This record gives sequence, C-alpha cells and structure tokens, in this order.
Amino acid sequence: MGIGGHDRRLSRLRGRGTLRAWSVLLLNRMAMVRRISLLTVGTLGDVGPMVALGLALKEAGYEVSLAAPEDFMDYVASKGLEARRCGTDFSKFMKDGEMAEIAGAHTIVTVKKWLRPGADMRALFEGILRDAVTASADADAILFHPVISVAGEIAEARNIPAVMVGLGSVSPSAENLLSVIPGTGIAAWNRYGYNTLGLQRLAYRRVIGEIRKSLGLGRAFWLRHPHRVHGERAPVIYPVSPVLQPRASEEGDEIYFTGYWFRDEAPTWRPTGKLAEFLTSGPRPIYIGFGSMPALGLERTELILRACEAAGQRAVLFKGRGEFDRVPLSDNFHLIDQYVPHEKLFREVAAIVHHGGLGTTSQALRAGRPNFVGPFMMDQKYWGRRVFELGAGPDQLPIQDWTLDLLTERIRDLATNASYALKAAEIGRAMQQENGTANAVAVVKKLIGAPSSEATIRRAKIAS
Repeated sequence: MGIGGHDRRLSRLRGRGTLRAWSVLLLNRMAMVRRISLLTVGTLGDVGPMVALGLALKEAGYEVSLAAPEDFMDYVASKGLEARRCGTDFSKFMKDGEMAEIAGAHTIVTVKKWLRPGADMRALFEGILRDAVTASADADAILFHPVISVAGEIAEARNIPAVMVGLGSVSPSAENLLSVIPGTGIAAWNRYGYNTLGLQRLAYRRVIGEIRKSLGLGRAFWLRHPHRVHGERAPVIYPVSPVLQPRASEEGDEIYFTGYWFRDEAPTWRPTGKLAEFLTSGPRPIYIGFGSMPALGLERTELILRACEAAGQRAVLFKGRGEFDRVPLSDNFHLIDQYVPHEKLFREVAAIVHHGGLGTTSQALRAGRPNFVGPFMMDQKYWGRRVFELGAGPDQLPIQDWTLDLLTERIRDLATNASYALKAAEIGRAMQQENGTANAVAVVKKLIGAPSSEATIRRAKIAS
C-alpha cells in the first residue's frame, strides 16, 4: 500500500483512539522506505550538494542511488554512491550547445529558449526525463531537481513520496518570483508567475505523454504545474541557508530551509607551492572564477583582468571553462587550472568575484568573504541580488553589461568597502553554525520515514 493509503488508515485509527495500532502502522509505513533515488541535472553546482546529501542519507541507513548527467557518473561513483544516468553530457551542452548561446542574454531570451527549445536542447531534456523514470524504477521515494518535470508522474504511478530539492526560488510567494525571472514588486505577478513552469511541459508534451502511458497513467492537463505530486504541491527542501534566502510570508509547512549541503572532502588542505607563494607575496588577493559557465570569450576575459589591475587588486584566477590561460598574465595574477577545495581557498582571499551559482555563493558567504556577482544566466541574478540586499557586496553586474569603468568601480568597491567585509564576516559566522546535510536528513525522515533498518528496530521495541 502506498503512503496515501497509509495516511487514510492512520486517520481512521486516530479517530478510534487506537494508539498502539496507529503506532505499529506508522512504523510499518516507515519500514517501507529503504531505497531513495536522487534525481538531478546540471553541472557541479547541482550535482555536488546532491552527493553530500546522498552520502549523509547512506550513513543514516538508507540505500541511495544518485542519477546525474553522464559526465558526472564517474564523479558520483568515486564518492561512494551508486551512480545512474540522468541525461547525457551536460557540461558539453553548457559549453557548445544552446545553453552557451543564452549566456549573458536577456531573461526573456532565456525563457523563450526554455519554452521553445531547439533540436539539441529538446533531445537532451527528453533524454533526462526518460532516464529519470528508469533510474528511479526501484525507489521507495524520490528527491528531485526542479527540472525533472515528470517527478509527479513517477510518484503517482508508483504511489511513492516525492520531495523537490529547491535550487533557487521555486515556491510561489508575493515577495519573490521564480528565480530565473526578474521580480516586479507586484504581488499577484510574483505569486502566479510560477504557473509559467507549466508552459515548459508543452514543449515536451510528446515525451511526457509517452512516459505517462508507460507508467499506466491517463492523459493529463498539459499546463499542470510540474511540481505537483499526488494532487498537491510537493514538499521542498532548500539546500540554502535561511540567512541567504529567508522564508517568504506565504510559504507553508511544506517548505524547509536546511542550510547548504557541504561535505568537507579535504579537511587538511592548505595552499602549497606557487599558490602559497603568491598568497603571501603581497596584499591579500581577491578570487575571480566563473565555475562551469560557458567561456567568457577573450574580450571579456581581458576586460575583467584590466579592471582588476585598474582597481589596484591582485587576483587568484580559477580557469574553469574560462580563457584565462589564453591571455598574458602579469605578476598580479596566479592561475589555478586544477581542482582545489574552494571552501578552503576562499578563506585565503580577501573577496570573491564569481558567476552567482548557489554553491559558490553559499561557500563564499560561509567563508565570511564579500562577493561580487557577474551573472550569466538562470538563477544567478537572484543570488547576486541577495548578496547585495544582505550588504555583503556591491550590486551585481550581468556580463552583457560589463564595461571597463563599471567593472573597475565594482571591484574597487568590493575590495575597499569595509561594511561589506564586516557584514560578510557576520553572515559567515552564522552559516558556519549550520549543519545543512544533517538538517536535511532529519527532514527526509520526517517526510518519508526512517530507513528500514531503523524502523525494524523501533517496531521490535514497540511490539515487546
């Protein structure tokens, strides 16, 4: 029997006052939850927190699989989780595909691309939706990325619980619109703008229809919100500090802010070699890096380097997919072209210039360092705006608006405004007290039940 059926029986038992029977039935429900399927897409900023959560759930006694883009499967497996596929090479798509075309584009262009995808984008996301169904075939519960718009179908067909992982603002409220679309300050627009998510299902209605048929489901209203499960809005766990994204006034009990999902993978790391020499050879540098974002291009790469020097700053540069290795670098710069634990590196620099991904923003603030965000796309403008609203850095500057004068002004302000440093340090102290993964595991247990081994022990105790 599925969770919904158990809930109805629990309600009847409560009415009869049968406390012992209700307790045993609750434990039977909890014992059902053995395997959790985590479903995600995107780049390391999407996969990394899911890995941290998956490992914490595994340590708590659940069986866990993590379905991620094909190019991250080896990474997932290397961390000790069962890796399954959810889409093909997403990183290549970001670099060479249609997502690269919208980097720096106006939000309207981005939304139009999501609603009217080209052939490559359509093929990628149709594959993601099909893979999500296959990857979760043996799951007792699923936790899903907001892009997995068939999570509701999967949960309803198999009668299992589903919980959304909120990467960005994805809960309707008067204060905030969907994080990929600019808010207007008009409460009704912000609140109902989330319904545009249903429009995306129109672009993929053929494959969604095939999936529904394969799962034994009938036809559905195509504009239904993709985050509705069992007829109701899915619970949402945000891997976000409540300091960074405060709860909106209309968000109900189904919304949980746990703190970011970190896992310290290099507890003893310290800068060595040329990096250590650079860090100590002059004033503390800033950090400049744009993660997995499509290449800046030579013009913007040279522009931000010139702005950094014009602002009188030294910088550690993280190559990522950028082109810092294609331009001559003065002694004011040190290039990193291999992995370093950013949560540790950020503590060695004075301030951080980045693209505004949730992971980088969370790590930078947790390190207690001021931020300046140059957003490329999607929810990055939302996080850049939050940094500014918190007083932890200057206002964001989307990459399409970069000029030498504006960049120089922002970087100088970032590095010299003492109020940013004080506020960022205050935020860092608060975020360092959070244990996001432990909080998330507690929420998962509350929403879907304890792992089977734990439930079995409890059931044995109550029966005796």
